[in-house]
Amino acid sequence: MADRGDTHYSVPSLNRWFAISSLALLIAALWMVLHDFDRPWKVYQREYQEIEVQRAKAALSTPEAQEAIAEEQRLASEIEEIKRSQAQGGGDLASAEEELILLEDEKAKADARARVAKQEAGWQRFLTDEHRVKHGEDAEYQEMLEELVERERVMMETANALKEITAKVEAKKAEIERLNADLEELETRMKLATKNIALVRKKLEELDPTDPVRRLANLVRDDIPGLDFVGPTLKVRMALPPKLTFELNFTKKPRIDMCQTCHMPIDKEGYTEYEQPFVSHPRQDLYLGSKSPHPIGEFGCTICHRGAGEALTFQRVDHRADDEEQAEEWREKYGWHKQHYWDYPMLPARFVEAGCVQCHKDSLEVIEPDAPKVVEGYKLFERYGCYACHKVDWFPTKRRPGPPLKKVLEKTTPEFIASWVTNPKAFRPTTWMPQIFHLENYSADTEVAISNYGTGRPMMGDEWSDAALASVTAFIQSRSATDPLPEIPLEGDPLRGREVFRLSGCLACHNVAPFTDEERAEVDDLAQELGGTNEHGPNLRGIATKVAPEWLYQWIKDPTAYWEGTRMPNLRLPDQDIADIVAYVFDDPDGFFHDVPEGWEPRLTSYKRDVLEEQARWFFNRMRPEDLEDKFQGPWKADRDLLVAMGERWVLQQGCFSCHEIEGLEDANRIGTELTTWGSKTVDKLDFGFIPEIFAKEAGFEPGSEEEYEAVHEFKAYRENFLQQKLHAPRSFDREKIKNPTERLRMPWFDFTDEEVEALTTFVTGLVEDEVEQARMIPTEQQLAVDTGLRVIRQKNCIACHVLEPGTIEFDDEDGVHHSVKGQMSFFDEDSVFPPSMEHFDRDLANYIADMRDYEEDPEWYPEELYAQLLETDVELGETGTTFAISNVASIRTTPPVGGRFVDLVMRYYVDPWAYNPETDEYDICLTGDPDGEGRIQDVDGEWRDFSEEPFDKLRWTYAPPVLIGEGEKLQRDWFFRFLNDPEVLRPQIRVRMPSFHWEDNEAGAVADYFAAAAEKDWPREYARQLQIQLGLTPAEIAQGIIAELGLSGSSAEQVAGIAEGLPVETAAGLPNLLAFGEAHNFRFHPAVNPIYERIPQRTPAWLKRYFDERPDFYKDVHNLVAGPGGPTCVQCHGLAGRPPTNATPIGWAPDLTLVRERLRPDWVRRWLTDPSKVYPGTTMPANFDLGSEQWQDLYPAPSAEQIEAVTTWLFNLDRALIEN
Repeated sequence: MADRGDTHYSVPSLNRWFAISSLALLIAALWMVLHDFDRPWKVYQREYQEIEVQRAKAALSTPEAQEAIAEEQRLASEIEEIKRSQAQGGGDLASAEEELILLEDEKAKADARARVAKQEAGWQRFLTDEHRVKHGEDAEYQEMLEELVERERVMMETANALKEITAKVEAKKAEIERLNADLEELETRMKLATKNIALVRKKLEELDPTDPVRRLANLVRDDIPGLDFVGPTLKVRMALPPKLTFELNFTKKPRIDMCQTCHMPIDKEGYTEYEQPFVSHPRQDLYLGSKSPHPIGEFGCTICHRGAGEALTFQRVDHRADDEEQAEEWREKYGWHKQHYWDYPMLPARFVEAGCVQCHKDSLEVIEPDAPKVVEGYKLFERYGCYACHKVDWFPTKRRPGPPLKKVLEKTTPEFIASWVTNPKAFRPTTWMPQIFHLENYSADTEVAISNYGTGRPMMGDEWSDAALASVTAFIQSRSATDPLPEIPLEGDPLRGREVFRLSGCLACHNVAPFTDEERAEVDDLAQELGGTNEHGPNLRGIATKVAPEWLYQWIKDPTAYWEGTRMPNLRLPDQDIADIVAYVFDDPDGFFHDVPEGWEPRLTSYKRDVLEEQARWFFNRMRPEDLEDKFQGPWKADRDLLVAMGERWVLQQGCFSCHEIEGLEDANRIGTELTTWGSKTVDKLDFGFIPEIFAKEAGFEPGSEEEYEAVHEFKAYRENFLQQKLHAPRSFDREKIKNPTERLRMPWFDFTDEEVEALTTFVTGLVEDEVEQARMIPTEQQLAVDTGLRVIRQKNCIACHVLEPGTIEFDDEDGVHHSVKGQMSFFDEDSVFPPSMEHFDRDLANYIADMRDYEEDPEWYPEELYAQLLETDVELGETGTTFAISNVASIRTTPPVGGRFVDLVMRYYVDPWAYNPETDEYDICLTGDPDGEGRIQDVDGEWRDFSEEPFDKLRWTYAPPVLIGEGEKLQRDWFFRFLNDPEVLRPQIRVRMPSFHWEDNEAGAVADYFAAAAEKDWPREYARQLQIQLGLTPAEIAQGIIAELGLSGSSAEQVAGIAEGLPVETAAGLPNLLAFGEAHNFRFHPAVNPIYERIPQRTPAWLKRYFDERPDFYKDVHNLVAGPGGPTCVQCHGLAGRPPTNATPIGWAPDLTLVRERLRPDWVRRWLTDPSKVYPGTTMPANFDLGSEQWQDLYPAPSAEQIEAVTTWLFNLDRALIEN
């Protein structure tokens, strides 16, 4: 054995192993450095740089760029020629420049001499003054004074010399500038011509330099570890939103988003043809763009999308697939799975609007056009009354969504109550009330409990639910008042009731649609169609089998007497009209109101006594068994008493009181989970039950392999999966669980559609912890008024009767240019009874073409052109009211107006009041109350008239509810507020009256404010459009004029066009300049509405003085013009101070002129008198004061504009004028 000396191990061997391990460590360290340096995001940035190089080269090869390059070369040659000419023969410039150098040198010396002389004179003045103060005006003072005079003379001489030399310098500079003018002009032109390509060249030189040294430097810096700290081009890009935080371990840390490290062009426009991550964010005007409301620097990415913003790998960022196909692709490409150590994964694309909620709780109605899904979820949350069981502390709606049950027996019968609670959709398939009983966790084959503390028989789910239903019915009966209602005081006429029912507004919110899609497809009656706004109230089909006639009479007469919080308004109908409606409903000549779905039968639910007792054992489990048995034999011996006692427990357990006011339970607490911050709840706090295992079994996985299913589908990893399953099948999480009866899930089944589930999931997922406290949108007064007003308008269903916004017509003209305008389609031809529907234009056009092909006997017939009318000024097509032709008929696409669907029903009634008779296969059923059955309609003066031959527009503007487009420019806010609270009759001939709504605090004011704020918001857009039309200028010409004529910077054609489109950023930045330009060009436009302060200058003494100075009998003169013979005879249609119009026929009546003073805005009246058709296209009001000619000179000699101003002034002083007259 070898001698190892003093060491235990062989030193040479140790050295070898030390060398080997050191080398291994070095290799590992190098590998670690290289691996750390070669991050995945660098691959994306290199690929993005290649894309940028390709785009830059492509940009330089476009025809526009080539043209700019050619212009650059041409200008460069001219510049070179001028320089060569100056160098060769142009001695003047060189001589002038040399002279300038000499003059500037001389100027510097003169300036120095002047400064010295000024300082010496100042010092001498100080010495002289000091001597005089200390020694008086002695001989020495006189000498010093003479010295001062001399110093000041020198100062003046040197100052004058400086002025002279300065003038020579400026003259010489002007001479040089004149000699250089051509050269500078060419250089300026070249800079402008090559401005864009210069930027592209600069970018290209940075990314792909032509200089080999710079190219090598980029390579060394970006691809060798340790050198990338010197101005790297590949680097982590971070957004640090200054006002956003992230809650982590009970603390709030600044939010950091590194998403742009991979998604580099996310805030740039134009990257639409690439794949992720090299695409632009959609809607740059709204998100991430520098001019958008959500710039990336202030909001980042994860505040909306969620995910791990500080991670830099695809997996750790916690991306979220939008569907299973995308998830499978990601698994194969990235090895993707849920990041299990991050609680807030990214939202899939279909739920991304959830991010809007936390910032826009006070403006959800405003953002609906940009976030329709989450706002729809918000509306559904309100419509289905989710807030009643689930607290959301900021949710604006507080009323109970269901009617009170304190007087329900006045309304209906116990049999109906029992059947209705059993399955509401069995009677009304479109009801919003959910099904509570006979659901899956109480199914017929489910063993709920074994009776008598486990010693009796099994209790099954169906009998358990039946006993509960009987109990609830009995309890509701016991808590309902039973006072009899008074008899209906008048006998009703059912045929006249049909007319009142159709014309008074009932069908604005209600419908009588058949119960199935197949039946609805066969009807041709708007009353029997489902149209959104007519689903605001319940479908009235079958209503005669539900309610008592006396109750219906009282309900129509005053809905708030039964339900104080109802949204059904008081229609203010005469008692006879109400009696007629009730007679129509219960006589039911049309068969609507006794028609019920197949299988529906109101009946009391049968029950078993032993089931009731077993339920009592569970609900009263705090009582001793023997005490409970005593109650069964004592107070609860009668079934009725036990039913009532159990009914109260069931109502409390199921939360019926949350939606319905029940006597004695007014202050009971909500039963549902609070959802205020549910979106921040982590998935480990959600009970998924055995749903994943059940889904695995349904997917074909063997028992015991459920973990494999979860590893792939990760159902339990996302809160949205839980929520969707909860909404689809709320009690499914009880599947395969053993629970006692009081532990089972209670959420009822709403039968949501897939779209509704997705919308509700989006909204609830957006209910998160506040992480935007400093960045939350604080609405302006205008935005708050619009949001609140829109919500109230939706809740009151104002848009059922009134058009709030015009429809949209899209088409391509003969040159292929696409247009999108606000307007309405005109009649197909002169024989058409109705204009085509904007909602179903394609259907109406197809029917028209089919009819014309039959008529013309030409299977190829197709309209050459169709006509439409503008309802909003369009710069290219004209002002409001302009009719234009569309020759490319196939390209027409229409979007219906917002609101006014009831108008179509009214117009059909007046123009074509006949219904289909299946017995004769003809439209020969008269819908009106005409005693002769000839389709005549009773007018307000009692006469029966045939309106079918009257002009369509005349009927529309006389008998249908008015449009509210531009209403904020028209009405004075205070009058509008009073009108909403106490409507007065404006048009006595119209059958549908403005109802009286039950307004909560500030609701009426919010509606009035909404219209004023909307008018204020729309004013800049209309101003910009009218400016372009009146001056005949394009946006580019206006922008150029703002810069050249007014010397104002910052304007551009895009900005002016953006104002005309109503874009908020462009309007805020460019409107002042645009107004200044309009003022400079004497453009006159009505002033913007001021929602806060309204002043009527026409009533001031200063305003009136100029009229009375000129015409002492001013009021009388204008009265003769308006109301006297030989003039426009306004009183023929308009009432005056309570006197009716002289036109005896109601179709010609218009509002009383006395209302103008308090109701209308002067600027609107002026526009209305000038040309009514430009305010309301189609109105029957004529243009009585044509600005293009003179009229009524014998009554009021003045130009038309002055006549309009005089009439306007007279109208706003009518109270004074009538006293004088």
